[in-house]
Amino acid sequence: MARSAMTGGGTEPCASIRLCDTVTMGLLEERWNESCSALELYVASWGHADVPRSFVTPDGHRLGAWLHRQRTLAHQGQLPAGRRARLHQAGVSWSLSDRAAGLNAYLQFMETEGHGRVPHTHQTPDGFPLGTWVQSRRAQWVRDPAHARRLWPELDKAGFTWEIRNRDEQWHTGLEALRLYRRDRGDALVPHWYRTAESFPLGKWVDSRRVDYRRGTLSQDRIASLDDIGMIWFLRNTPDPTTRRAREEAHFAAMLTRTRLWSASHDGALPHARELDEDTIAIGRWLGRQRHLLRTGTLSPTRMQQLNIALPLWTDPR
Repeated sequence: MARSAMTGGGTEPCASIRLCDTVTMGLLEERWNESCSALELYVASWGHADVPRSFVTPDGHRLGAWLHRQRTLAHQGQLPAGRRARLHQAGVSWSLSDRAAGLNAYLQFMETEGHGRVPHTHQTPDGFPLGTWVQSRRAQWVRDPAHARRLWPELDKAGFTWEIRNRDEQWHTGLEALRLYRRDRGDALVPHWYRTAESFPLGKWVDSRRVDYRRGTLSQDRIASLDDIGMIWFLRNTPDPTTRRAREEAHFAAMLTRTRLWSASHDGALPHARELDEDTIAIGRWLGRQRHLLRTGTLSPTRMQQLNIALPLWTDPR
């Protein structure tokens, strides 16, 4: 009798436990899928899946730490095959700490460019994420400077800059990039996603200056410098929106043509996230952006039709 009362016939508590486990597993799976979707959005925006460990999304998701955890699980053989396949499809590389590859890529960059200021998103022609690798070395230095120098004497010997604090240099880089953009396109309406040929994130830089302006933290001389270029501080007051829309349509048509020509020259294959065309234009990143717009329901029917005609299999990320 006591046993029956305790177990309620031997079925109900077990059923409750199973239900609880099922709900918990469902929530964990949902969170993992949300993180993976955030990664895919990152790939669509940046053109690669090498998220810095310190990266946090605008809504507070620690995407870099999450991806580091997935790599750790993969290394331990504990990452389910389905999850590994989806991350691989997104462009995840499973190891960023290849010592010889990193050192060789960095030394080659210094020899070619004459300096060691590797852009955050820089990749070598063979796809090695040098920018992320360099950032990881600096993160090691922040945690333990002496230990980092012991680990990487080759970098010390090469004059590696362990700490970057020159914000004035970034300001001048952004200002010059915006000046060139205005010269080439006729206005300073830089799309948020736009990056220069040198991988400088000009769109994000311009948006950040607008935030500084609204907060009152941008100096008057810098405001004047941006005004001289034609900075638009408030997008809702953008003059001549018809001209801007026309330029965006022209950009879409040009990128679609580039991607179609690249695909035709590669036996119908589609560019992956890191792919550049012969003019070093990031057609893979652009195509990933169109897929993201499709998933979020923000791709116009006209553009969808144009993509379907030019690239019949464009929705397949393989």
